[in-house]
Amino acid sequence: MSSLPKHTELIVVDDSSTDETKDITTGDLKAYIAHVTVLHQRKQMMMVKSRNIGAKKARGKYILFVDDDNLVDPKMVSKLIYFAEKYPDYGIIGPSMSYANGKKYLDFQTINMFTGKTTGHINETNHKVSNSDGVPNVFMIRAEVFAKCGYFDEGLVQTFTEPDFALHAKRSGYGCGIVSGAVTYHQTNKNDDLKPRGMGGMFEQKAYCLMRNRTVIVARYGSFIQKIIYALIFSWFWPLTYSLLVLREFRFDLIKLYWLGFADGIEYLLTGKLNWSYIKR
Repeated sequence: MSSLPKHTELIVVDDSSTDETKDITTGDLKAYIAHVTVLHQRKQMMMVKSRNIGAKKARGKYILFVDDDNLVDPKMVSKLIYFAEKYPDYGIIGPSMSYANGKKYLDFQTINMFTGKTTGHINETNHKVSNSDGVPNVFMIRAEVFAKCGYFDEGLVQTFTEPDFALHAKRSGYGCGIVSGAVTYHQTNKNDDLKPRGMGGMFEQKAYCLMRNRTVIVARYGSFIQKIIYALIFSWFWPLTYSLLVLREFRFDLIKLYWLGFADGIEYLLTGKLNWSYIKR
C-alpha cells in the first residue's frame, strides 16, 4: 500500500454478495487506506451498474477499477499513474495481465469487426504501451473521460462493456492502452473460457450478453461492409459454436440464451433498439 498516492480513496461496491464480502466494513479497511467507502447493495445490480455506482462516488482525478478475481502487483497503481501523468492523451489505461501462476496472457486486445472476435495479444516489442480495444478486469479511467463521454452503458449489463466504453471514448479523442510494466494477476486459467462457467454457466445474463453484445459492438463501431459480412456469416456462427461446446455438458439452458441473445443482437443491428427483456434482473 506504500506506493499509493497520499489522498487515495477506496470504494468497495458489494453487489449483494453471499460470501465474506457482505460483512466488510469501513473499519476493516481504514488500517490500509484512510478514505474508505463500502457500499452494500441489497439487490444485485450486476457488473456495469456496480461500476457506475462506484465511479459516481469517486472524487479523484483517476478511477481504478479492480474486479474481485484479481491480485494486483504492489507497484501497479503507481506505474499506471506515472504513465497517465506523462501521456494525457490516454484516457483509459490498464496493466498487462497474467494468470495466477505468473504466465502473461494479455498485453492488448483487438476486436475484428468483420467477425466480432476479440483476440488477446502479447507485446513482442519494447514499447511501453500497447493500444488496445478496451481493457478487461483491471483498468484506470480519467475522471474527465466520464464527464465528457458519460458512464458505462448499463443496457449492456456485462461482457463487451469495456471495449464499448473504450471505442466510444476513442471517438472523443481519448486513447486506450495497456502499460507493459504494470501487472495484475487474474485468478483464472486459460481453459476456463472453454468451460460452461466461462461461457455463461454461472449467470444467465452472461450467456445472453456474450451473443447480443458482440453484435451490438459491431453495429456501433463497424463499417457498413463489416456489418453486412458479420450479419450474413458470423452473427449465427457464434451461438452455433457455443451451443455445440456446451452440448457435451447438456446445458440446454445456455443454448436457449445464446440464441435469444443472437435474436436481440440482430434486432439491434437492424433497428438500433437495445432489447434486454430476456435478461434476469
